[in-house]
Amino acid sequence: MADLINQIVIFLEQIVLAFGYPGMYAVQVLENVLTPIPTEPILPMAGMLAAQGKMNLLAIWAAAVAGSTTGSFILYQIGKRAGEPAVRALIRRWGTYMGMNEPMLDRAVVLFNQYGGWLIFFGRFLPVVRPTLSLVAGMSHLPLRIFIPFTACSTSFAIAIYLILGYILGENWRSILSLIQQFEPLIIVVGVVVGIAVVAYVVWRWTKIRAMRRIPEGLE
Repeated sequence: MADLINQIVIFLEQIVLAFGYPGMYAVQVLENVLTPIPTEPILPMAGMLAAQGKMNLLAIWAAAVAGSTTGSFILYQIGKRAGEPAVRALIRRWGTYMGMNEPMLDRAVVLFNQYGGWLIFFGRFLPVVRPTLSLVAGMSHLPLRIFIPFTACSTSFAIAIYLILGYILGENWRSILSLIQQFEPLIIVVGVVVGIAVVAYVVWRWTKIRAMRRIPEGLE
C-alpha cells in the first residue's frame, strides 16, 4: 500500500510541476464546471511542493481561487441567461457528465429560497448542493456584487485548508509512508470493517424506508 501511495504521489507531483500555476487555474475552472473532475488530491500535492520550495504557496492559492471563481461565474451566467427550463433540459441531457441531476437542482433551489446569498458561502461545503449552486444563483438573478465576493471567500477558505494540509504533510511525508507500511495489515483490516459497516448501514436504511412505504396511510 505504501509503495502504491508513493507512486501516486510521484505521478501527481509530475502533473502539478508540468502545468504549474496556469494548469492549477485551468483545473479549478474545469472542476467547477464539470464537477466529476477531482481536485482534492491535486491541492494537497501543490501544498507539499510549496513546502519543498518548488512552488510558491501564495501563487498556488491565488491561481486556484481565481480558477474556482471563474468556473462558478461561468455556471452563474448559464443559469442567468438560459433560465430554469433550459437549465433543467441541460441537466437532463448532460447532467451525468457534469455531476448534476434534477434532485440536486431542486434541493439547491429550496435552500436558496430559504437562505438566499448566504447559501453561496456555506453551500460550497455541502456536496449535494455545491454542483448546482452557481446555476441556481444565476437563475435567481442574485446580484454579482453578492455572488462574486461570497464565492471567492468560500473558495478561498476551502482551498486554503487543502493547501495548508499538504504544506504540513510535505515535510513529514516519508515518515507517514513508513507508518503506513508498518501498520499496513491493521489499516487494511480497519478499512474492510468500516466498508462493511457502511454497506450494512445503507442496506438497513434502504430496507427500513421500503418497509415504511408499504405501511397504509391510515395506519401511519
